[in-house]
Amino acid sequence: MKNLFRIFFIIACFIFSSSANGMAIEGQEKLDAILKESLNAYNGVQDYQGVFYKQEESGGKLGEKEKIFLKFEKPFKIYMHWLDSSKKGLQVLYERGRHDGKLAIHKPGLLLGLAPVIFLDQSSPWVREGSKAYDIEDAGIGTFLNDFAAMVEKGKKDGKISSKISQDDSGQIVEASFPGSAADETGYFAYRVIAVFDAVNHLPVKMSLYDWNEKPTGIYEYKNLILNAGRENPEFKKLAQKQLYKLYLPQTEKPIKKLNFASSRA
Repeated sequence: MKNLFRIFFIIACFIFSSSANGMAIEGQEKLDAILKESLNAYNGVQDYQGVFYKQEESGGKLGEKEKIFLKFEKPFKIYMHWLDSSKKGLQVLYERGRHDGKLAIHKPGLLLGLAPVIFLDQSSPWVREGSKAYDIEDAGIGTFLNDFAAMVEKGKKDGKISSKISQDDSGQIVEASFPGSAADETGYFAYRVIAVFDAVNHLPVKMSLYDWNEKPTGIYEYKNLILNAGRENPEFKKLAQKQLYKLYLPQTEKPIKKLNFASSRA
């Protein structure tokens, strides 16, 4: 009788293990399919704009939640206008490869309004405030999507990934963790990522990142997204400071006297 029980126990363990492995493979296949669909969708996007909500780690805890009007154009041109928080009114324009890598910044009342637009290093405290490791090049849907897809591939190669997929009316919800990875290990920017891929446009529109202590390091969300809105969208034109708007549109750009300030003087 004991031998029969052992046989049943071994068979049950084998079935459970096979089922679990099958579910893991199925989950990974679903994640691969979601990422492939999203990357293909993003390839068809030249620009987008919407309201971007950002909350990042600062001083060991999540900082102030920021509401930002964001406009992005490929290959990498980004405009941000803070709509609330302590940064309300701040406007930032950055285009990779232009202005010596500096940020074009408008801040209401700066220098008594004598310098509507100034150029600052990317380490400017006005932008970095509330973010532990802010980098303008990390911004945008495409950056997250490509970095996340690369991290998933590395996790698969290293055998350090666990994924779970669910779905609701908003879209597909991906939860991917990377057990066995380390904070200082190249290729892993988070221990766990929860991302919502929109049901209509298939792009990641909400992302929550957690570190190796399971503490949130960043929560990001895009709302009211308009894809391929074009450069001269009326909402953008209305919100953007006049000279920043001209800088965004190269064909109408006029020379602007550059006032360069080192970040230490900001």
